[in-house]
Amino acid sequence: MVTLRVSMPAYLFNGREPTMNHDKMMNAIYEIFDPALPRLAPGDDAVTRRALDLLFNGGLGRLSSDVRVLDVGCGNGSQTLCLARELGCRVTALDNHQPYLDELQRRAQAEELSHLIQLICADMNTLGDGEGEYDLVWAEGSAFVMGISQALRAWRTQLVPGGALGFTDLVWLQDEAPAACRDFFAGICPDMPHADAVKQTVADCGYELVDTFTLPDHAWWENFYVHLKERLVGFQPAEDCEESRAMLEMAHGEIENYRKYSDWFGYVFYLMRRAD
Repeated sequence: MVTLRVSMPAYLFNGREPTMNHDKMMNAIYEIFDPALPRLAPGDDAVTRRALDLLFNGGLGRLSSDVRVLDVGCGNGSQTLCLARELGCRVTALDNHQPYLDELQRRAQAEELSHLIQLICADMNTLGDGEGEYDLVWAEGSAFVMGISQALRAWRTQLVPGGALGFTDLVWLQDEAPAACRDFFAGICPDMPHADAVKQTVADCGYELVDTFTLPDHAWWENFYVHLKERLVGFQPAEDCEESRAMLEMAHGEIENYRKYSDWFGYVFYLMRRAD
């Protein structure tokens, strides 16, 4: 398996000290973000459905059942299953961590959707230049792995002319956030962009922006933070593992920052079509 940062919050990697061991960091992440968690990033089915409705102007019925969808950095696949249910088409789900794909397969079988989901264990960075194989590329919480600009340029080659793309990413929603909030993200996500700056990046990368919306609070708390907090209570890092202790500290830190300062930062859903 090629090591890859999968669909998790950006604090997990950005800005880490060089003394951190990458493999130990990955192990700590996978220990905390267990495949059995309902979700591995903010979001829920209502958010995914809203994004689809906005992208296709409420006319999802006009999409054919042979539409080709790629879910990049799918994690354990909550949004993958929603895409399959809503679109009724085959979804290619790509992630680099096989236990997440195994959990997605289990959930798909339980919902009798496994015939619509193709699993690929691979690094999203290996996609390279595509040949326009997909009508829709989806990425909830995973664009930061490549960086937004690099991801959008790479994913554009995966799309047919006029194909659609939807992704979420962590951004500043307002200027001049409180100092404590700025300091937290300066240490772990120093390049976090403003929401409006991402719109320009979308245009620069060859897309026509269709719509955007900020994920609501319930998309953070009900299916993500509530369960993550329960997981953190039972997580005991090894005493000699700096990486595990750091991951635990950062996870608690982001939850507390969101509780206090969510007016200033959040996830935004960006919806667009490939411009040709």
